[in-house]
Amino acid sequence: MKKVNQMTNEEEFPFDQFPWKLTHKDGKETRKCYFQAEEHMNKHITRYNLKKKDYTTGYKYGTN
Repeated sequence: MKKVNQMTNEEEFPFDQFPWKLTHKDGKETRKCYFQAEEHMNKHITRYNLKKKDYTTGYKYGTN
């Protein structure tokens, strides 16, 4: 049986000033990007033409 490693909120969102998180694949790498505002994250998604199925988002203080 595989053990699932649960990350704490502090580990998942290491920067207090950047509560929005975007995780996506870039080739063989998984990239984690942090943003100050949802609008900044959406600009990044648009700029790099990311498809909904290719990324996940998160918000430090609740659900998005």
